[in-house]
Amino acid sequence: MLFRLALLGGLFSILAFIHFASDFLLQSHSEAMVKHNHPKIRAKHCLIYTASFIPLFCFTQFGLIEWIIALNVLFWSHFYLDTYHFVWLWAKYVRRPPEMTLPIQRTNADGYVNVLPPDPKAGFVEFVSTPLGKILMIAVDQITHLSFLFPIAYMILRHI
Repeated sequence: MLFRLALLGGLFSILAFIHFASDFLLQSHSEAMVKHNHPKIRAKHCLIYTASFIPLFCFTQFGLIEWIIALNVLFWSHFYLDTYHFVWLWAKYVRRPPEMTLPIQRTNADGYVNVLPPDPKAGFVEFVSTPLGKILMIAVDQITHLSFLFPIAYMILRHI
């Protein structure tokens, strides 16, 4: 049992290496900045990302169904997570930064203060513009990306 757990950890580390190499090195800065709002650019990035795992999969003894499952898990999880919607949900419901939850106070030209309800979308942009917000956004994003590699590692482990 301990040996299989160690193998699972080793497989996960190989998958994580491929993830970081393909997610960071095989993507231009301009793609990284706009992919969350442009499905075609995101799809291109996700295809390249998913294809980078194929050489490793060629050494497994995956059947057709396992190939289909593994490639779909990699592509579609990455496609969704790169919208940053999950990070936004985490920030809104778990982290709850004041930028997303406090009422907005605006002073008009007459000097009166208008109190508006919180704007979570605008607050999220403000939150991720702070150093802590950037760090947490990247951390939550990468943790969720990596979590989708565990089922792939388990599928490979079944063939060892």
